[in-house]
Amino acid sequence: MNILAIGAHPDDIEFGCGGTLLKYSSSGHRVFLLVLTKGGFGGDPDVRSKEQKEAALFLGAKEVFWGGVERHRDRR
Repeated sequence: MNILAIGAHPDDIEFGCGGTLLKYSSSGHRVFLLVLTKGGFGGDPDVRSKEQKEAALFLGAKEVFWGGVERHRDRR
């Protein structure tokens, strides 16, 4: 089975369903992650994307896709 987990920010997927994804990947299912942002509003996007890639390896995910969504502060 192919499984796609979607999260808004780096680490959302791991906190939300990381154990379930680990169970599925360990059972031979193909796990993919889609993270919509790189987490730049809440931290360093380079660090957060590196951590996300490391977490994906731990979970046994085949690939991490990035959504490229950026949050902009209100400039009033």
